[in-house]
Amino acid sequence: MTTPRDQDGPPGRPPGLPPHLDPRGARRVDVPRVTRESAGSVPPAAGGGPQHVDPVHRSRGQRVGRVLSWVALSMSIIVLGIAGVGYALLQHYDSNIQRIPVFGDAMRGTRGVAAPRNAQNILLVGSDSRAGANGIGTGGHTLTSGQRSDTVILAHLYGSSDNVQLVSFPRDSYVEIPAHVDSGTKALVPARKSKLNRSFFEGGPPLLIATIENLTNIKIDHYVQVDFSGFKSMVDKLGGVDVCLKTAAVEAHSRINLAAGRHHIDGNVALSFVRQRYGLARGDLDRIGRQQQLLGSLVHKVLSAGTLLDPFKLNGFLNIATSSLKVDEKLSAGDLRDLALRLRNFQSKSVLFATLPIANLGLNVPGEGSVVELDPAKDAVLFAALRADQAPNKPAPKGPRASANPLTVPASAIRVQVFNGSGVAGLGRRAFADLASVGFATVGTPSNRGTGAGQTVITYGSSRADSAKTLAAALPGSVLRVDPMLSGTLEVVVGSGYTTAQPVVVGPATSATPGTTPTPVVRTASEDPCSGA
Repeated sequence: MTTPRDQDGPPGRPPGLPPHLDPRGARRVDVPRVTRESAGSVPPAAGGGPQHVDPVHRSRGQRVGRVLSWVALSMSIIVLGIAGVGYALLQHYDSNIQRIPVFGDAMRGTRGVAAPRNAQNILLVGSDSRAGANGIGTGGHTLTSGQRSDTVILAHLYGSSDNVQLVSFPRDSYVEIPAHVDSGTKALVPARKSKLNRSFFEGGPPLLIATIENLTNIKIDHYVQVDFSGFKSMVDKLGGVDVCLKTAAVEAHSRINLAAGRHHIDGNVALSFVRQRYGLARGDLDRIGRQQQLLGSLVHKVLSAGTLLDPFKLNGFLNIATSSLKVDEKLSAGDLRDLALRLRNFQSKSVLFATLPIANLGLNVPGEGSVVELDPAKDAVLFAALRADQAPNKPAPKGPRASANPLTVPASAIRVQVFNGSGVAGLGRRAFADLASVGFATVGTPSNRGTGAGQTVITYGSSRADSAKTLAAALPGSVLRVDPMLSGTLEVVVGSGYTTAQPVVVGPATSATPGTTPTPVVRTASEDPCSGA
């Protein structure tokens, strides 16, 4: 297949794009199939509603529409970890990434449990380099001894959906560091309890991974590291990001000086926002909350139409992002391609943030000072769910779905076929993905069924009333209609008033498995940062 030429394309290529990757050329490019349903659709905004493009952007999009169909719109990104693009561009971005030895001799011992099905576990580290580091690792490679892992996140890519859960680990968590050889002195260091950050300082990525696996019994598949200087450049390349503060933040060490409320900040202020350590009421937890908020804002900006539909901005961001990354030696270009294909429908609401449950924020340990004491019982529940590739527990929903008339049929037992009746391009596909993400068994491929419908309609067979009630609870504002001709599969005709699909509770809202501890509260990257705690 030969890529069609765009006769009305831009006169020049994006800055930094090699000539042989110019999207105007006839180089072969493998792309996803564009259907009538998906053509012309725009990634949803943070609020979940349809995205509208103003006349200026529409006119520009008409000039470069086909180029974007073959290049820009095939991109999906995980912040701080993974950049996936069209096949023709993959090699260019892959060459920017630095690979470092991670899974060597130090990782030949007992490992954690491998992810089931097609799930993956990736350790994301935001490092803060210190001058004077001189640790040399195996084969003469410089290790990261002398750096601090200011951000440690376990990213779990679910095998059954496009969702990813990012679990933040407080850097001062009091954990057991396995026995290891000090990268500087070469002396054997016995296993001992210390701060999590100490493992990265003494043994670099291999020891940090071994420590995380020892704590969680979860096997780490890949490692991704970004330095804060690269992080700053990424924020600036996007033109800044939006954050929100509940109270004013003025602190000399981080040089932050922001009033309470919403702010649009550049890279320098973003660093101060996430690096402040003093003057925070909850210490590490408040710092993690800011890191998660900033990552969520970054996801929004990268996946917005203003970025995805601007090849100049997108190419510049990807060049900086990939040049700022260090990854393990096993993460190949093929792995990046596979991740890109898995995440081609990635949305900001697909990013789930959680923090490792803790028991004590300020435990004083002789020789260690103040550390963060973890909560073994709650942590065990969280780790078990990740090992089993189970989605996190959702907060009990409000309103009719948790009323005295409980739902009886779980989402996973309900087959749903989706049609687009709104006339809004891409809305049926989005509803299909939303229902799948909250557990419904979606079947078939979304197609059009009329135009102009405002309200979403659920049609069900006579024997499926209980199933229809569950589906209606997941689609606020929808109406139910019975059709005796239907059998086991329910039909949804999506109207223009559709917003999103919500998780539902089956049975009394207070029911829980005896002996278990609820997992931590999970927030998504699509939530308004000013609306939470």
